[in-house]
Amino acid sequence: MLITGILITIVAIFMVLVPQFFMRLKSPRIPDKLLKNPKMKVVLRVWGGIFVIVGILLIVFSII
Repeated sequence: MLITGILITIVAIFMVLVPQFFMRLKSPRIPDKLLKNPKMKVVLRVWGGIFVIVGILLIVFSII
C-alpha cells in the first residue's frame, strides 16, 4: 500500500503541474475542442489534487 500511495502521489503531482501532458494522451481520445478549453486544465488540476490527497492518505495509513 505504501508503494501504491507513492506512485499515485507522484502521478497526481505531475497531473497538477503539467495537465497538458495528460490532455494529449491517446487513450481516451479527447476532442480538439476540449483540448483548447481552459476549463479542462482546471478539471485535471482538481482531479490531480484529489488524487494527491488519496495518495498521501494511502501512505499515512500504510505507515500507521
